[in-house]
Amino acid sequence: MMRTVAYAAWMLAAIAVAIVRREAAWCCVAGAIGLFAQAVEARAWRRAAGGLAFANLLTLARLALVAGLPWHLGWLPRWGFVALVVSLLVLDGVDGRVARARGETSAFGASLDMETDALTVMVLTLLLFTRDAFGPWVLVAGLWRYVFVLAATLAPALGDAPPSRLYRSIFGVVMIALACAFVPWAPVALTAAAFGTTLVSFSFLHSIWRSRALRPRFRGGARP
Repeated sequence: MMRTVAYAAWMLAAIAVAIVRREAAWCCVAGAIGLFAQAVEARAWRRAAGGLAFANLLTLARLALVAGLPWHLGWLPRWGFVALVVSLLVLDGVDGRVARARGETSAFGASLDMETDALTVMVLTLLLFTRDAFGPWVLVAGLWRYVFVLAATLAPALGDAPPSRLYRSIFGVVMIALACAFVPWAPVALTAAAFGTTLVSFSFLHSIWRSRALRPRFRGGARP
């Protein structure tokens, strides 16, 4: 838990620098360093039973692509960049399927996948803010994860809601929306970015509501 909190604080500091300097690379480098360091510590490339953990290796490959997004945006045509963002969503689905098929599911693998998802959203929103002149509101979608982690440290009941498939479905739609936010047509881009931001906000607010709704059951000793 403390590692997750420390990483969230580390990321918020890097995001602040990225916003002030209007350069998303600061966030990319900080996220890659933090997550690759955790992967090395956990020896994430090895299965507990021996052999390579292909699912985690796929997630780390996706992380490397996410870390390079500011540079890819600089040389790829816009439609090429949109295709790259969509391919990240496809890879996100592939590593989970590989983990289940090969019996490689683990707490660290799930955490690495979730943090890579969060970094992806944060980097994309920073790019929209720093390079496409979107207002600061677009950063809300990326900031939710890191702020929520710190808030749950102060109020642990916020994190009581169990995982839901709804949030995975929402993430897929959010990624498509953020990909569309980079199309070279302002009305579509603005609508897509606003839609993605609204969806992310809904998912976190819904999780908080579920935590509050479940609290009386937890007090009574029953957990879902």
